[in-house]
Amino acid sequence: MLTASLALTGCGIDSEKGILMAAGSYGDVAVVVTDDNLRPAAERFLTALNTPKTFVIKPETIYQPDIFGPDRWDLAKGYKNAILLVRIGDGGGAEKAARKLVSKEAWERLAAGGGGVVKVNDPWSTYQFVILVVSRDRNMLSSLLQKNADKIRTLIDDSNRDRILRRNRYDGLNNALMDYYWDRYGLFLEIPAVFTQNQLEPDGYAGLEIMQNGPSRGISIVWKKVDDPAAMLNDRQALLEMRRTMGEKLHNEELLPSTFVWEDAVIGGVECLKLEGSWNSNVFAGGGPFWCYFIPDPGTGRMFCLDLLVYAPNMDKMNYFRRLEAIASTFATSRPQP
Repeated sequence: MLTASLALTGCGIDSEKGILMAAGSYGDVAVVVTDDNLRPAAERFLTALNTPKTFVIKPETIYQPDIFGPDRWDLAKGYKNAILLVRIGDGGGAEKAARKLVSKEAWERLAAGGGGVVKVNDPWSTYQFVILVVSRDRNMLSSLLQKNADKIRTLIDDSNRDRILRRNRYDGLNNALMDYYWDRYGLFLEIPAVFTQNQLEPDGYAGLEIMQNGPSRGISIVWKKVDDPAAMLNDRQALLEMRRTMGEKLHNEELLPSTFVWEDAVIGGVECLKLEGSWNSNVFAGGGPFWCYFIPDPGTGRMFCLDLLVYAPNMDKMNYFRRLEAIASTFATSRPQP
């Protein structure tokens, strides 16, 4: 368990003014050690944290980490995400910087309790997230890292999603399209202004697609009336047929069963099922990965399939799916109140 987990606001800019924004992608992670002897522990931790993800046949890691020693800690200020591994008493600029990110009282509690894990929002600039892992003992610090790798990954992923959505809202949403989908179909999705409608009920098929180009990223939503949407989650063959039909109607594609991976998921507080896999186009010589969510809506007797698709040949895909997944997390059939 986390010895300590405090949600604190750092001393950086915490307003939506478009200045001093952290650069890079939400997959970038700077790991700072206050003692170079902590590097082996940091490398073991990253092996546990940075699990691989395969898109079609190409494996990628979910993060792009860099490790910095105590003399180069300030480079972490330029990253969207940073993890500071602090052994209390090491001294130097890295430890001093970590102490400045929390209140005096919080630091004293960490020191008195033997250490812990602290998250800090917007420490040096906006859209930035830092995790402090603190201990008086090097071995205890290593143990904290290993025991909490999954929790730290969740903290980063949750913060990434929240910051992506926060930035989307700052840059602007396609409110006209959002209102139209709500009024006509009773579905809600936070659609960034850079996305436009590509398809709407082609040939009467109950579905729509929004897209952003450069490279091509799409979100498709289709729905189907069924007797028991919740029970349909147990019928993977029926769900797969729904996704196959969507691929034919909206994308003119075929799916590759050998690539399928199923897992439980939650979208907008609703338990659903996620399918990851790959597709090939029936129109051109190409294909790519997809992630889709089957979301039941018992209130209206509909099963929704919300599909995320990226076509980016010879490019890493994880950062694009990270942003699409953040948008997908806002899907709902009851409109959130302002």
